[in-house]
Amino acid sequence: MYFPRSPRCTSKLIRGEKETDDKSAWTLYVDGSATVERSSEGLILSSPDGFTIQQAITFTFKETNNQAEYEALLSGLRLAESLGIKSLVIYSDSQIVVKQTNGEYIAKDPKLAQYQVMVRSILKTILGTTILQINREENSKADELSKLVQNTSDLSSSVYFKELRAPNTDRAEILCISSPDNWMTPYIAYLKVGTLPEDQNKARYLKYKAARFFLEDDQLYRRTFSASTLKCVDPDEADYYPWEVHEGICGDHLAAKAPAYKIIRQGYYWPTIHADVVAYVKKCSKCQKFSNVPK
Repeated sequence: MYFPRSPRCTSKLIRGEKETDDKSAWTLYVDGSATVERSSEGLILSSPDGFTIQQAITFTFKETNNQAEYEALLSGLRLAESLGIKSLVIYSDSQIVVKQTNGEYIAKDPKLAQYQVMVRSILKTILGTTILQINREENSKADELSKLVQNTSDLSSSVYFKELRAPNTDRAEILCISSPDNWMTPYIAYLKVGTLPEDQNKARYLKYKAARFFLEDDQLYRRTFSASTLKCVDPDEADYYPWEVHEGICGDHLAAKAPAYKIIRQGYYWPTIHADVVAYVKKCSKCQKFSNVPK
């Protein structure tokens, strides 16, 4: 049974036999595990010719089961990205992770929403990615790897053991604030410590624009007259919201600037929101195929 396609990945629910059309694609099995005593993950990355990398990763911090599943997926994607893989089939037994990545479920939990933004950011660099949900029995090897960390003496020489000391979301928040390409950086620097550009014209312009912004818990917000306070988002999140509003689970393929106003009404902002949304709508393949043609 096939589900609607996401612009960056495709999801199929597999109840038994696994099917893939691309015989040259790498395969990635991921599984996360969280109990009262420990949290860990396991992943298996295999090439078409049989070369296999196995990793067993333990956490020094507590995670929920869904968060552990996301950590496993992120570790596998980063490994694939570092190897320059361009075609990848991912197998996971987590319904939440698969359907949120596919766009069928909305990540309402703030922590899972952070993971989802990071996953979509990495998926941009790996073309031809497919994510499939499989039964737990079919993911038993990755599940065994996630539990091997309880007894490191059981690890064979072909398994790489790692230790994760902090959640990936914690590192993402730090990078988000310090990124030189982030449009929010000048505003945060000025509002936090009073830093201004050396050029007087640019400094005057920044002070004028910064009057509409304020910081709360190191998060930048924008004041508005016609709407509630808006949360400022980074480029990775700004890339996700147009897709979600236009053709995600609640999207109805609105044209022109309507999706931009829907995003603003939900409380999000970035400077080029209108231009980005209009550009995204123009590139929507479904709109090109099925929308009404004006006379």
